[in-house]
Amino acid sequence: MAQLVTTTGMKIAFDQSDVFAVTDHDAITGDAVTCVYGVSAAPVNINETVSGFLERLDITAKFAKLTRPNSSSIWICGSAVTSIRATLPGEYDPRAKSVVNVGSLTQAVCQDTDTAIAAVNAHGGKL
Repeated sequence: MAQLVTTTGMKIAFDQSDVFAVTDHDAITGDAVTCVYGVSAAPVNINETVSGFLERLDITAKFAKLTRPNSSSIWICGSAVTSIRATLPGEYDPRAKSVVNVGSLTQAVCQDTDTAIAAVNAHGGKL
């Protein structure tokens, strides 16, 4: 079992294989904080850096780094991705080129579909 401590001081023990995405900015508030997806029903904010968190758990190689339309980064576990498709006209910010489905998260990214698929597959994806 792995552990983390939230920004509010709550300690959470979890199975590290459940982590499917990590970001460096909160998607709702826009705050610069590391958010971990897959540990609970909602993202969990922690004080560690993304790289520090992934390295501590020894899972860095499993995560592809992509770019969200707001220019922040998202690291996605390649083996957890269920699909990637092109954005539809008017569906997202014009900077978004692809939509990645992973765990309970649907995330638009700036990479085109071929680039996103290649990044995910280079980190354990099977698309």
